[in-house]
Order: sequence, then structure tokens, then C-alpha cells
Amino acid sequence: MRKYTLRLLVAILTFSIGTAAIYLFAWDKIIALNPLRLTHSSENKSPYSVLEGRTIRIKPYDAIFDIPESWLAPNPVPEPAKNLHLSLQDLNELYWNDGSDAEDAQVINSILPFEHCAAHFGDRGWGNYLWNDLQGRVYVVDLSPEGIAARIEKRGLSKALDVFEDASLSSGNYGLWQKQTLNITDAPTHFVLMKDLEFYYRPFGNKTVVFVFLHAGGFDESISGILNSFKWSNVS
Repeated sequence: MRKYTLRLLVAILTFSIGTAAIYLFAWDKIIALNPLRLTHSSENKSPYSVLEGRTIRIKPYDAIFDIPESWLAPNPVPEPAKNLHLSLQDLNELYWNDGSDAEDAQVINSILPFEHCAAHFGDRGWGNYLWNDLQGRVYVVDLSPEGIAARIEKRGLSKALDVFEDASLSSGNYGLWQKQTLNITDAPTHFVLMKDLEFYYRPFGNKTVVFVFLHAGGFDESISGILNSFKWSNVS
């Protein structure tokens, strides 16, 4: 009887250890595949931003730009109402809450790693199921302007053609900023929407700053105000 009991205990212990090992292996796989593990954290030296009046300051670079005064009071309709995502926690939470902008996020993420996004901002909340709003992001990356252009032309256009009904690419400049625009046709149901996903980028030292704007037109003044107000430390 004692021998049987001992064997049973050994069998239970062996099963428990095996189950625990499988669980830990599976959990390690989940952690390895978890995008949040690679996004915003102080350990990863991820950029983030703080709000000073209507000025957004990018940390740790102390670059600044201004947003319209009206954006400081979130519009409660529709949900989500939060239109400024600046802290490490804000940006991590935003990554998982794309709402109706999930396809737009796929295109942006195919070009620029989200862990280098320093701020997300707009006149309404991200993923709000509206079409007449302006959404923006700013990134600080190690890529060269040429590298960014190549990613937009290859990865971005390919992903846009994959998730939307049609897309084309146009190029230009805005002052010292280089500009690439993905002109997108989005027709999920009976509604056809033409919208632009714009990338403005400019080198500063060994970094390149990239502003991304998503809109269907009518926001030239807001975009110009943001770009014209940008300052990289002591460089205008």
C-alpha cells in the first residue's frame, strides 16, 4: 500500500512539473509575441511627450510643436473622446485600441515601428468611426530620410493596397520637410471615402522626425501650424 501511494505521489509530482513546464514555455512564447513588450517603456528608452499649455514637448529630446487650442478640450461625441496620447502608458494603451482605424494603423505600423511614436494627437479620438477628422502622430527614428521614403514606397503602398480598395503614392515637399502621401480609396460598404495618409519627414542630427497625418481634406491650416511650430532643441 505504501509503495502504491509513493508511486502515485511520484506520478502526480511528475505530471505537475510537466504541466508547469508546458505552461511556462507557452507563457514565454506569448510574451515573446506580445507587441507591448517591444513598445513604450523607460527600459527601451522609448520617446514620449508632455503637454505644456498647447505645446507638446517630446522627451527626451526636448523637441516641441504646437497644437490648436481647440484640441485641449476633448470632444465627448463620439467615443472614444481621448484625443491626446502622450505618456508611455497612453501610447501603450493606444496600440491595442485602433477601433475603426485598424486598417490605417496597419499601414502606418508597416512603415514605422510604433515603439518610436512619441505622441498621437487629433481633433477627435482615434478609432472613432468618423471620416471628417484629423489624426496625427510624430515619430523619432534612426532611419534616414531615404530609408523612410523606401519603406513608404514599398511596405506602405503594398499594405495599403492589401487592406483598402485602392491606393497610390505621390511625393512633394513642404518647406524643409520631405513629403510622401498615400492616396487611399476606402469603400468598406456602400460608402466610398477618399483619404490621405501623409508622411512629413526631416533629419535632425542622427535622428529623423516623421509626422504622420490621416484625413480626408480640409486640415491644411492645422497641419501647417504644427509643422511650422516644430523645433528640435535649438534648431528651428
